[in-house]
Amino acid sequence: MPLAVRVDDALDAMLNATDEQVQALRLLRSQPRLLVEGGAGTGKTLLAVALAREHAAQGRAVLFTCFNKALAVALAAVLSDVPGITVLAFHELARQRATQAALAYEVPADAAAQGRFFREQSAELLLQAAEQGGSCFDTLVVDEAADFLPTWWVALEALGAPGFSWYCFFDRSQCLFQPRAGWEPPFQAVPFALETNLRNTRPIGALATRLGGCALPHGFRVDEGPAPVVVRSADFAAMATQLRRTLRDLLGPEAFRPEQVAVLSPYRHTNPGSAWAAGLDAVELAGGLAAPEPGRVRVGTIQGFKGLESDVIILAGIDQRCMRHPATLYVGASRARALLVLLMLDDVVLPAELPAEGSAVNP
Repeated sequence: MPLAVRVDDALDAMLNATDEQVQALRLLRSQPRLLVEGGAGTGKTLLAVALAREHAAQGRAVLFTCFNKALAVALAAVLSDVPGITVLAFHELARQRATQAALAYEVPADAAAQGRFFREQSAELLLQAAEQGGSCFDTLVVDEAADFLPTWWVALEALGAPGFSWYCFFDRSQCLFQPRAGWEPPFQAVPFALETNLRNTRPIGALATRLGGCALPHGFRVDEGPAPVVVRSADFAAMATQLRRTLRDLLGPEAFRPEQVAVLSPYRHTNPGSAWAAGLDAVELAGGLAAPEPGRVRVGTIQGFKGLESDVIILAGIDQRCMRHPATLYVGASRARALLVLLMLDDVVLPAELPAEGSAVNP
């Protein structure tokens, strides 16, 4: 039986919401402000989308923002049929508002200056634009909130109408773009915890937490599924051969469709040092990460795919340097719904033990 057929059974089992999700949605309906915390795959974004739809249906102006541009594009497509919802990544929101307010939004060419601009100055421009007036929002929904800095909260708050509602969804273990230490939400509240993984099968979720050095969820919607596959190579040139063979098998005998597969790496596949990318030569590549394209395989960085998911994830280009960034590996592995393949060099040392279920492990 082709692997894709067996994977379909696992995917079907993930479709139903849990009692935990229903309880969270009830809280979201009744609370004007709420923090929702949960690990990868616990349904934070699904709840955020449901909440945005409900508030828009009540005639409220809703802003849905996140860090990742590809995630914002995907969410905008999902919510395109609902009037009254603005979906923008934070920096695109800042750019648009600054431009509308006739403020110069100029990204520096220098890498260090560019980093400062995106961390600090873009939020300052958004705040200045908000103080000049313009449309305000009755509801703010923030996904990937753990990647937002304190000054960003100030700028977002300035966009709120009097008495606006505010909802933040976050996972401290997925901080890729900001320091994890010392992160604070925009307001004080006891977070509602999501503890059931709805995206990954248990074998995938267990490996993802092992790579990230974080706690296993208390439960998985699907306990059974194909075990993650680890393929080692002597160098990136040999890894290209392994990648080519893996894609050939998945799209051939195993009967997956190209749009079910995403190849991710901590490094851009177009980098001169990413020799493993030669293994992509036999497939058609999608033009972006936000949505599957029929007949094409999505390829990009783990960082750029944060917040998104795919039936099959191939993590390529994993070397020993990657092990110094457990959050990146955690995010990458947890993007896989039903099948995970890791292509790594021979000298990569994996964490030896899984954390005890439900326990906290410091990365």
